[in-house]
Amino acid sequence: MKMPYRKRYSILLLIGSILLAVQGCSRQEAGPAIAFPSDAQIHKALQTQFAQDPANEAARQLVRTLAGERGALRYQVRQVIYRQGAFETRYDAALHLGQPGATSLQALYGTMIPQAERDKLPAQDLAGYEAWLQQHLAGLDKTDAPQAQALRATLQVLGECYRNAAEGSEVVVMQQLAALLSPERSGWFAEKLPAAGASVRCLPV
Repeated sequence: MKMPYRKRYSILLLIGSILLAVQGCSRQEAGPAIAFPSDAQIHKALQTQFAQDPANEAARQLVRTLAGERGALRYQVRQVIYRQGAFETRYDAALHLGQPGATSLQALYGTMIPQAERDKLPAQDLAGYEAWLQQHLAGLDKTDAPQAQALRATLQVLGECYRNAAEGSEVVVMQQLAALLSPERSGWFAEKLPAAGASVRCLPV
């Protein structure tokens, strides 16, 4: 025996109303969408943390030496993960060179030579500094082989990273770093996090 059309129609309307109510509840339970910080906001927060932390003074000086006065430390965001009101950010750090890479090498190598020895050099340039460092390495090979090996490896890496780098290019110096970003009244606050996979490259060690 077939159900009357009107009764069937009423039942379908009732089922549709129930489904809409259930969907509405599901949407309410899901809550508002999470507002992730933009890459620009993350970059600004990391810059502020680097500039204000007293423990970063030596690192800030190294950035000025390698990047130049017109250079800067920049951040390349790789991943952002929501962590109960805060955001874990994983990123790389790169130097935006405000000078040719060869100039960066000359400035850095000059700091690696004692002032008294540097004043004796006939030429205050990259070639002169490299010649002194190579001579210094020859002496270390006889007196402190492990230190000589470490210095030789450092000079090789630095040369590969900067010698042919053009002004305006970017040199990645640290990879797989991590920070926790929390909202504050003026924007975002960045706090460094330990990162097991972090690695250093293109920096003196």
